[in-house]
Amino acid sequence: MAKKTLSFKAVLTIGVIIGIAVIVIAYIAIHLQQRKTLTASIEGTLPRMEEKDGWQSLAADQEGEHHYIVEKRPDQSGQIASAWDRLTYSREGRNAYVLKRRRNGMFTTGMDTLANRYILYDFKCAAEPKRYAIMKVFEVSKDKKTLDYGKAGSQKDWEDIPEGTMIDKLAKISCPEKKQ
Repeated sequence: MAKKTLSFKAVLTIGVIIGIAVIVIAYIAIHLQQRKTLTASIEGTLPRMEEKDGWQSLAADQEGEHHYIVEKRPDQSGQIASAWDRLTYSREGRNAYVLKRRRNGMFTTGMDTLANRYILYDFKCAAEPKRYAIMKVFEVSKDKKTLDYGKAGSQKDWEDIPEGTMIDKLAKISCPEKKQ
């Protein structure tokens, strides 16, 4: 019995169809997740940022004023530290951020009341170069309502810390150099 094989053109066509199907499914999933988050934002059912005391000044930039709290210092092995960055938006910073969200296809409903962004970072202090992952993000209105929220799952995206950034400043505070 003769064995039939698919032609290159047939294999290519199947590959293109599968590729398009994956893209369509991903687009639908992203759209549904954004719609779910927007609905939760409007209904006020997103998690709330817990109140924290002891914020210390970090620096100011074009977005606004940054403050921090070190949540967890590295353990004896020098591994993971955690710290919060609270950005209090300037008017220009908020407007630029809302425009960026709009350009990226993210919802902007309610963002006219945006006042603060809280980001919880984890730092791999013992790594060379040091690395970071974003664990949680809260976008919060003037009246403390969570407008948008994101949380890292079990799979963290570790990245090198860009030199001279707010993340770099926060990492240097959170991961103090070991004394010899």
